[in-house]
Amino acid sequence: MKKSIITLITITFALLVGTKAEAQQDPNFTLYNFNMNIINPAFAGIKETPELNLVYRNQFLGIDDAPRTISMAYSKPMGKNLGLGISVINDRVFVLTETDIAIDVSYKIQIGEATNMYFGLKAGGGFVNIDLTKANNSGLDQLFNQNQSFFNPHIGAGLNIQNEKFYISISTPNFLRGDRYEKQGNRPSAAVDQAHFYMGGGYHIAINDNLLLTPRFMMRSVQGAPTSYDIGSSLEINKKFTAGVNLRVDETVSAYGLFQVIDKLKFGAAYDVTTMDASIINDNGSLELILKYQF
Repeated sequence: MKKSIITLITITFALLVGTKAEAQQDPNFTLYNFNMNIINPAFAGIKETPELNLVYRNQFLGIDDAPRTISMAYSKPMGKNLGLGISVINDRVFVLTETDIAIDVSYKIQIGEATNMYFGLKAGGGFVNIDLTKANNSGLDQLFNQNQSFFNPHIGAGLNIQNEKFYISISTPNFLRGDRYEKQGNRPSAAVDQAHFYMGGGYHIAINDNLLLTPRFMMRSVQGAPTSYDIGSSLEINKKFTAGVNLRVDETVSAYGLFQVIDKLKFGAAYDVTTMDASIINDNGSLELILKYQF
């Protein structure tokens, strides 16, 4: 048993650390803490009952053709140690539209009296469409008179350690490189999707029976961009309302809340203010909404 656990850990870390690069081509979420299996398949089905999450994100409010993202994630426990999930993410920005579909499978191993380790695998793909006619070329350049559409396969992996006092998450949603432009003769050949690497965790501090404070952090890394760091904290009140703040170092400051609307249904919202130089063209921030339903 110990040998099999060591083998699983070795394989998972080889997949994860081997993809580490340097921060962000995937859709950028603020409320990922409430929807973790989007970035880590090891979170699929870890709740006692099935869960459905719907997310809408409008980045850089007031700017035409800025990123708009819609996602759906469903997961459920399957037997004693297995979890299953499915997710769909539609991301639009200017001429690019990408729809990613993935299936997640997680496996639980108890490593302590109150600690479980979950291994996850993610498999799926992305349907990419680039509408070059939106580039306002007016037909002057033949390179921008046709669309580019293609499919990129995705394979990811994750590790999740859960304890009543803390959690640790290490993952990559996809460690395969994928083309955003096809190169055919003189046609544009540009962006390449690089593997994203995520590592983070949090610690739960019970202030009393009704208040739970959770400081947390997250690191994102992707080749070709500076590594991104999130530092934040949330306060859960009576298990019905959660308020939090998050600092994405040198990028954004965010405030968010999640509250129980009715039994089993929660609604959350986050608002981001840009702190980097790009803020000179954006004074309206970014908005993200989430609906969570626990079956």
